[in-house]
Amino acid sequence: CRTIRSHFGSSSYRRVLHHHLYVFPAMATPVFTRFVEPGRVCMCDWGANAGKPVIIVDMVTAKRVIVEGLGNDIPRQQMPVRWLSLTPVRAAVHRGQKQKTLRKAIKDQDVIKKFSETNEAKAAKVREFKANMTDFDRFKLMLARKALYKVSRGKK
Repeated sequence: CRTIRSHFGSSSYRRVLHHHLYVFPAMATPVFTRFVEPGRVCMCDWGANAGKPVIIVDMVTAKRVIVEGLGNDIPRQQMPVRWLSLTPVRAAVHRGQKQKTLRKAIKDQDVIKKFSETNEAKAAKVREFKANMTDFDRFKLMLARKALYKVSRGKK
């Protein structure tokens, strides 16, 4: 316990704070919820594996991690943290988990299903679909958007 004197300086304005019980109002909700930790699912934003999901296996330094592909053919490798976008999905695994144990944990905890429901996975799927569109597909999309616009505006 420690006593904190208010800015008035009077003893009548003192509060006794128990450092483990008192929560400041600004600290009631956490500022960050996505941490670089083992089991965190990420999207690669840069490099040869850009756009693919990976899972953090271990931390090498504060700026580099060891990742492995999540349901794809990315081998275990080092990657800078700045190449990754953290997602809200996390598997309960320990640091340096073996590949067999990691895959079993991913399967048991339905991590791939949880990841596919996130906004990051949905946006990646849309980007991939648009990248694979043909010229005629883009033309049909343009016509569909025009028709949708006319319906929303009440025009015929």
